[in-house]
Amino acid sequence: MQYRILSIHRETENAASFVLQPLQQSVSYEAGQFITFIFKNRNREEERRSYSISSSSILNEPLMITVKRVVNGAYSRKLLDTAAVGDVLTGLAPTGFFTLPAQTDSKSNFIFFAAGSGITPVYAMIKTLLSRSQNNTVVLVYSNQSKNETIFYNELQLLEQKYAVQFHIHFLFSDALHYSKARLSSLMVEDIIRQYCQDSLESLWVYLCGPFQYMLMITLVAKGMGIQEERIRKENFVIHASTPLLRPPDTEPHTVLAKLNGVEYSWKVRYPETILAAAKKQGIDLPYNCESGQCGACAAKCIKGKVWMYKNDVLMDHELEMGHILTCTGYPVAGDVEISY
Repeated sequence: MQYRILSIHRETENAASFVLQPLQQSVSYEAGQFITFIFKNRNREEERRSYSISSSSILNEPLMITVKRVVNGAYSRKLLDTAAVGDVLTGLAPTGFFTLPAQTDSKSNFIFFAAGSGITPVYAMIKTLLSRSQNNTVVLVYSNQSKNETIFYNELQLLEQKYAVQFHIHFLFSDALHYSKARLSSLMVEDIIRQYCQDSLESLWVYLCGPFQYMLMITLVAKGMGIQEERIRKENFVIHASTPLLRPPDTEPHTVLAKLNGVEYSWKVRYPETILAAAKKQGIDLPYNCESGQCGACAAKCIKGKVWMYKNDVLMDHELEMGHILTCTGYPVAGDVEISY
């Protein structure tokens, strides 16, 4: 797919939002999803980067991504420093599992923890929630180096004013003089959860987007308070390479049949190659990004056979039960497999 840049909005000194127009075809997406873009490096080799969508489709906002400069990040630097209105970017359709539950009732409450650019998908979800229902309590705990580096600072304050009874924000700035206003601690996480959801932990949803240790600390506190793991959703912006530590129970070759955009593909897969790795070797262009089971860009649905994954940091139990699998860490086992996108 191709996306034309319609406008560029500077959010902070090191972050900007890009309003995009999909070419050739329209796209649908959910709040919290991302788009994987395909770039060419100096050697004309393909490299992929994913950027979260910050717009809300339920509000009929134009499709928008927000990009923050990454240290030594060639493509964030390219977008922020050289991209211009009218430029065309190549990418995949929006995807991702860091989304709101399909259905919520008046008892469902939401606490979002975001750090830095982790606000991007969270901002889209908060706008969607607030416009969808006046009954759910929505809390945002947002950590940044300083007020000036806070993406969507003014927009979030306007939302808090508009939905004063329903929406509550806790800003944390590393340059604050008082520790309690500067850094998120485990005690603070517990206090915030109890402050807003003491009597309704069973209906609380917790969403996290930030550094690994940041999300781990919040997860441990939330689980220690009795919040079900199924209700703790995480999005990884920093991807760490993973090496299979376990062998699949079946290492024999099997055929994979895939249906993608109305076209059928068939190829052989044998350990140690994953479904995705074998497809790439055959020149089959499947969706993917991180190749380590942490983003969900490669997700497909297994409609026949069985797929074993050595790592899955994305799919929740109910999504696995529906047949969703990750091709970048998956192997066909116990026979041939059929998947669809």
